[in-house]
Amino acid sequence: MHKKHSLPHCAGIALALLLLANASARADLLQWSYNWTPSTLKVAANAGGSGYLSLTNEPTKSANGPSNTVVTNLRTFSTAPFNTPDTFNHAAISYTLQLTDSATGKSGSVSFSGYFSGSISGSYANVQLTFTSPTTESLTLGGNKYTVTLGTYSPPGPPGDANAGSFNAFVSVTPSSGGGGGGIAGVPEPATLTLASLALPLLGLSGWRRQRARKEMRATM
Repeated sequence: MHKKHSLPHCAGIALALLLLANASARADLLQWSYNWTPSTLKVAANAGGSGYLSLTNEPTKSANGPSNTVVTNLRTFSTAPFNTPDTFNHAAISYTLQLTDSATGKSGSVSFSGYFSGSISGSYANVQLTFTSPTTESLTLGGNKYTVTLGTYSPPGPPGDANAGSFNAFVSVTPSSGGGGGGIAGVPEPATLTLASLALPLLGLSGWRRQRARKEMRATM
């Protein structure tokens, strides 16, 4: 047996979908640029070792809406024997992300810090990354909220490995309520207009039925 939904219930669903579609469309319109910068491009092994980690400084890139970003790529370099490897003991590192809201030109930055630990030789690598700072930071640019969350760390392989290690971060974007960010204020999306055309007649019909019911009740009294 199918459950019947009232007109107000259907109208409420339509309006909820309208709001969700509108927020999603505005978030997708937001354009921004970013640049990750490590505190150093070479992390040396402990004293006495000649090995090191190399880190890339990725160029400035642009994104549209929520997106993953590459923080850096990592490679190992060592000629140490297997039984006396180069070691890393709390080798400090930090990364700064410069964000720019494209529509307003407003910029800001967030930073993350941590350390590398482990060991490498000419034939193997075992390097871990531990963060000592919060792994999520937020900032508001042009009225839009940007939330940066560190993601997956893929350790680098042995020296000479064709594939570099890496780690990433996800940037989510929440548009301002006033439409002052990267979206196009005052111009409804097609999906918004469609849902509005469904929701408003339902609300009008619901109100008419309630008014009619009240009149019929008064007429029978």
